[in-house]
Parts: sequence; structure tokens; C-alpha cells
Amino acid sequence: MLGENPLSAVLILAETGNFQDAARRMGVSNASLSRYVAMAEAQVGFTLFHRKRGNSGLTRKGAEFLPVARKLQTEMHACDRQIAHIRENNRQVVHIGCGPLTPRTLIKPALRKALQISPELRFRIAVDARQAPIEMLESNEIDIYVGDLTHTPEAENIELMMFEKRAVVFAAHVSHPLHKAGGVTLNEVFSYPFASPHLHKHWRAAVTQALGGTEEAAERVRVLPQVESDDYAFLTSLLEDDRLVVGGMPETFAELVAAGSVKLIETRPQITWNICAARKAGQEHQAIDLVWQQLRSLEE
Repeated sequence: MLGENPLSAVLILAETGNFQDAARRMGVSNASLSRYVAMAEAQVGFTLFHRKRGNSGLTRKGAEFLPVARKLQTEMHACDRQIAHIRENNRQVVHIGCGPLTPRTLIKPALRKALQISPELRFRIAVDARQAPIEMLESNEIDIYVGDLTHTPEAENIELMMFEKRAVVFAAHVSHPLHKAGGVTLNEVFSYPFASPHLHKHWRAAVTQALGGTEEAAERVRVLPQVESDDYAFLTSLLEDDRLVVGGMPETFAELVAAGSVKLIETRPQITWNICAARKAGQEHQAIDLVWQQLRSLEE
């Protein structure tokens, strides 16, 4: 089996077609790169590259081998992740992936309960609205995902826990003009600078429909948000601006509302968020089971 350096050398040289450029990309000398390529060729048993001045293209067999090399690199990375996962499991580390709306609404209370039962647990939380949670669960990059799964395909080996649908809320500085009105339409909300986490295509479709489902509504949604970040601490700090609106969950804005600097905006119609938790089916891991049970207790 090819080692990491010979494999990387083959893939980078195939991309650049130039030994000097490939060596620079790898951060090694030309001699080291040449040695890695020679090692790869010795292991596969055939010549991978033509040796020409300024142009080192793949041979016919090299071109046939390239997709195999790419697959091999992907499998090596997956193997490394699984080994790290096993190592971390022995130290009772639970890896949780989540969307930006869930850390305070579900992750925080579930972790608090889990730590009361098992104080030695450790957690790693990855907040990212763009991640592909099903693939990350299947490859053991994460143990549990909590967030919106309406845009992900079904998978047979994934266990799902559905939470009650909740309405997204909007918040703005107490002096924002929208607070002077009673019920506010979404059209009025989005007429002001708007900040939120990443809006995937299903979120955009839902907002477009709420705005009337017209081509004009789709165009308005296309340019949203003006400020995009999965870091809600950053987004809520922007509410010092008295014209900005931020979308989220009530828990997201609770401290600012209690302090009197921010108020929630009553909107019509409401947009609901489908909250799910997911994990691989058939897992036997005490720490993961404990966190899962705490999430389930929040559902009840």
C-alpha cells in the first residue's frame, strides 16, 4: 500500500504537471518529490509520469491509476478519522455536530444534564450550517448531529429523533423602527439589513414561499443575508446597530432581551424549523448513549 507522502506526491504532480511546482506545493525539495514518485512507481510496478523538461504528464497507465490513487487517499483519510475516533472513545469524548440554532436550545441543556451524571465526559462541538451531517455520521467524524435535517437524504443506518417544530424569531435593537409597529410582516423584516447563519436551499425555499412565492420574492431571498456567519455570538453583537435584524431562536437572544438592549419582533407569517437529532444506528457507546438520552428527555 502506498504511504501518505508517495501518494500525495503522485496526486499533486498529476495536478501540476511540473516537478518544481509540485515540490513547492508539498513543501519538499525537488529531490524528495522525485524520490516519493519513484517509491510510488516501484510499489505499483509501472511508470506513472513522463520525465520531460517543464512538463511531467501522466503515462497511459498513470492516467488509469489516478482515480485509484484518489480513492486510496480518501480511504486513508477515513481510516485516520476512525482510528482517532476509537482513540477518543476510550477517553469518553463525544463529538457533536450541530447547526447554529441548536447550541443554546438543545446542546447546552443536554450537556449540562450529561455532566451531572458523568462529570468525566468530554465534548467537542462543531457548529456549521454547511456540513453534510449524514456523511459525517457514517464516516465517524461526529457521533451525534443536532439541527435541521430537512435537506439531507434518508439513510438506513441512521437513527433519528424528531423534536417539536419551533418558530424562528427575529430580534433587533430596542430602538429599531420595526418595534413601533404591531404585527410585522416578513416583507418588512427583510427590508432592513439582515444577518443570519448560512441559509441552505431549503431554508431559502421556505422564506421565498413565506414572502409570496413569486419571482420577486425569490430574488429578494437570493441576496440574503447581508451578513452571514455561523457564530451567533458575533451575530448578536451586531444588534448594537439599531437598523439590523437577526434571525434565530428565543434562547439565542435571551440575555440581550433580559438586559433590555434587544427586543423580539412579532412577525407574520411564522417560519418553523424542523429540529432533529441523528446518530448511527446500533452503536454501543456509553457516553454517546448518555447524551442521546439527555436529548430525548428534552423532547418529552
